[in-house]
Amino acid sequence: MLVYSKTIQSFLVKIKAKTHFIMKNEMGLDVRKSRFVWRGFLYPLHFVVFEDPKNLGYFHSGSYQIGLHKKLMYLAKDDVIENILRHELAHLYTFLLHGEHFHGLLPHGEEFKNTCKNFRWGEDVSRAYSILEEENLASPNNPEFEKIKSKIEKLMALSQSENPHEAEAATIRANSYLIKYNLKNLNCSEDELSETVVLSAYRAKRLNATINGLYDILQYFHVQPVLNRNREGVSIDVVGSRLNVEIADYMAKHIALEFERLWDIAKKKNQFKGLKKKNSYLLGLAQGLSEKLRLERQGLQSSPQGKDLMVLENQLKERVRLAFPRLSRQQSSSATLDQGAMAKGKNDGRNIKLRPGVSQGNKGKLLESS
Repeated sequence: MLVYSKTIQSFLVKIKAKTHFIMKNEMGLDVRKSRFVWRGFLYPLHFVVFEDPKNLGYFHSGSYQIGLHKKLMYLAKDDVIENILRHELAHLYTFLLHGEHFHGLLPHGEEFKNTCKNFRWGEDVSRAYSILEEENLASPNNPEFEKIKSKIEKLMALSQSENPHEAEAATIRANSYLIKYNLKNLNCSEDELSETVVLSAYRAKRLNATINGLYDILQYFHVQPVLNRNREGVSIDVVGSRLNVEIADYMAKHIALEFERLWDIAKKKNQFKGLKKKNSYLLGLAQGLSEKLRLERQGLQSSPQGKDLMVLENQLKERVRLAFPRLSRQQSSSATLDQGAMAKGKNDGRNIKLRPGVSQGNKGKLLESS
């Protein structure tokens, strides 16, 4: 999970300056503003701050990204941070040397150690990662946060029947819980509001119908989906507050699995075959569900809570600007669709009757299909 705030922005300014110094003076590289030169080619280099229960740093070869744990910003001395930067730069340089074979190497094998030796970096650099990650990075739980998250997870666990509308209805009910939580916590603390998180919710090797569908659906869960393309494929990153991002991440993975299950049912029932029909059905399914969520949102906008919802939407825009200041409108590529399969999917996505939520009087099912 990536984290953004004004404090983090100032921390990253310091990190970039330290990294540029190391790359110029210790590695002998020609460093530009946000790129560096290696063997006559310009390469990008990005820096982010993240949270993770195990790691304090990482290098991601697909996006030329170096990440540092948020904890380092508050607790680590400068020399510790510099050694972690050298450690991740050693991974970067090892990747440049070995290219596509990089992922077949041991993370801290001979190739990595030779890179450290080449730049005269000792064990305090080569071992920095393994020593520091032994620290306890667990953060205290927020009871209300965990309660609403648990409620939504239990709700989604109910959608396991062969009913083709089960996942969609559970999704809408989960969205309703999330809206209530956000409105209740509208007047959050300045620290909570100032911190924005980004999480990769779903990945694929190439753009597909599931990604396009999730992009439309997740916008109704108080996050901003962002299509992220790199050397390793395509992903949907979600931007927003901590709870909303974690719920959107959970929902994306659940919906993707349920879409596959619903497709298996539809293709047997309707004798659908081929990728074209599958993509068309999945896009229709997403459109039908999006229509239900949009109607729910419109109803809330016209209610007394409409002004509060507008405040939440404006807060999300500020979070997006903090994480992606240059983000522009994104569009997916168009493809030839099967209108029959798409119409069937759209009907399955919107033809839902909701029952009351989980309570003592309702032991299980949330919906019934018409």
